[in-house]
Amino acid sequence: MKVGILYICTGAYTVFWPDFFQSFQQNFLPGVEKTYYVFTDAERIDHDDDPAVRRIYQKAYDWPYSTLKRFAVFLQAEEELRSCDYLYFANANLLCTAQITPADVLPRPEKGEDLVVACHLGYWHKKPYFLPYDRNPRSRACMPYNAGQVYVAGGFNGGTAQAFLWLCHTLNDRTEADLADGVIARWHDESQLNRLVAEQPRRFRVLDPGYCMPEDVEQPFAPHLLVRQKSKWINVGAIKHNEGPRRSFVRRKWEAACENYLPYLLCARDTLLGKKVKSGQ
Repeated sequence: MKVGILYICTGAYTVFWPDFFQSFQQNFLPGVEKTYYVFTDAERIDHDDDPAVRRIYQKAYDWPYSTLKRFAVFLQAEEELRSCDYLYFANANLLCTAQITPADVLPRPEKGEDLVVACHLGYWHKKPYFLPYDRNPRSRACMPYNAGQVYVAGGFNGGTAQAFLWLCHTLNDRTEADLADGVIARWHDESQLNRLVAEQPRRFRVLDPGYCMPEDVEQPFAPHLLVRQKSKWINVGAIKHNEGPRRSFVRRKWEAACENYLPYLLCARDTLLGKKVKSGQ
């Protein structure tokens, strides 16, 4: 069995690579042949001389294209990636803090699964109409309020090589179509991924939030993949060009009220209208 790990570290994000590599080598699928496909603009990275590391040049995109273009980046190496049995994408700032075996993380074909995602810690216990799906009807990631069952994190996902590359093609096509229409999904690649999970839920093995667990957070899940706080390592504000002006007190209160109560009405509306999630729409 050969597993490919897809890793993007352009610009300042190269700071996370050494610890990521060491932790995944030690704990992620120990004993399994792993190849790290590192997409980076760095002329050299740690462990360059390790036969398990395949460095691929990738220019740095401005935010938010650095995350929107993720699937397109992977598809540049599609032919090489097809030599793997399984492919997994992991965010640059992940650490593998506990041993993860094939039984823990591979899709289960006996259940019809060929893809794997991780439930988002912030939303594992919330009703579907409170999940932060994209609600913009102009976006290919749009979800009606009466649809969906789970909200997954964008920071860790994978599956069989064939299925994962299909996912990359599908979501890249939708992202590019949105961009052509002047639309960016609410949470970028994560919104597009959640739409696909809602369309074809039986294909996805959904891992618990411990497989994408923010550091310094106490929750009832064993942390297997820890998300390091980026701001401790890099200037996130400079990379994302900050976020616009501060919102007023009144606006914050209004947005909170809409977030807490409006979804009930919108879910009832979409249910009465018979809205559904259909594949490819």
